[in-house]
Amino acid sequence: MRQQNLCNLTVRIISAAALLWLAGCATWTNWTAPKTATLQNVQDDLTYAQMKARDTRQALEELLFADQADLPAAYKSFTAKLNLMEGAGNRLTQNADGLIYRGNSYLVEAEASAGQCRYPRLSRSAKMPTLILGDAFEPIAEQSAHVQRAYRAFESDLTAVKMHLSRRLTEQGVRDVTMFIRKGETDGESLSYALDQAMTAVTKAKAAYEMTAQEREAARLQGQPAPQGKQ
Repeated sequence: MRQQNLCNLTVRIISAAALLWLAGCATWTNWTAPKTATLQNVQDDLTYAQMKARDTRQALEELLFADQADLPAAYKSFTAKLNLMEGAGNRLTQNADGLIYRGNSYLVEAEASAGQCRYPRLSRSAKMPTLILGDAFEPIAEQSAHVQRAYRAFESDLTAVKMHLSRRLTEQGVRDVTMFIRKGETDGESLSYALDQAMTAVTKAKAAYEMTAQEREAARLQGQPAPQGKQ
């Protein structure tokens, strides 16, 4: 009987692993983070995080004003949105670490055909050439660091709220944690601002790269060397 149970357990584990592999694009937790990213990847991650930050701040507000009868549903909604926010935060953190510690080699050119998921994405870009951005790179790395710090503050508030209410899901429990809820709303606004600033830096970098790409192509057609610093 023990051997049969072990066989059944093994089959279930293998089946679950197969489903996770097939899910691919379905969840953040099934995704192996790539060692590189394109500008579009970074922009997509910022956009997704902005949406999740807005949703999570709304969930905090709903917790604050829920009565006892509505608290279980409000808390369930909050935890679900928190999980998505944490997934978005993992991508923000990876991008920041890649940009800070790997420098320009973290960013690569986009693939000719985009056939990967966007939220989250499965990247096949590891073998693509490094994207040379010149002076446009530093603002992206700097703003990504700001985003990472802002996210960490927001994440800390959210975790405190979740841990407290998981033990005391009452109106008094919400009142006890109001300070963290209000701080979460403030830190969420700071995160949204940091995300906007990072998005601006990425947008400018994309425009600058597209312009230099046009210059390189024009130089190629004319049989002249590419402009200095833009190869």
